[in-house]
Amino acid sequence: MTDDLSLFGDDPPPPTVESPPPPAPIADWQVDLLRKALDARGLTTMDERQQAIQAAAGRPVTSLRALSHDEAMTVLTRLGQTRTPNRSATSQWDDRDEDTWIDRL
Repeated sequence: MTDDLSLFGDDPPPPTVESPPPPAPIADWQVDLLRKALDARGLTTMDERQQAIQAAAGRPVTSLRALSHDEAMTVLTRLGQTRTPNRSATSQWDDRDEDTWIDRL
């Protein structure tokens, strides 16, 4: 008898290829940080916000919940690296048009 052939299903099972685990979903705290980052940049319309997220993610994104945990971290990093629109170094108090009662004293 030889060990070359198996007649009764004694063959070892074929090796299984494990698929990588699905990416971790975005966390609630990440969604909150993304919204705050978009607000800080003055992006108020949904179109502006979506374009900023898609540009940072490098792919089309239908909603913030469509991002994975790792993608959200990348987007947060990229949004943090971009500069906000030029705002003057003076405050609204300094830019006021008329004198206040304090100025008149």
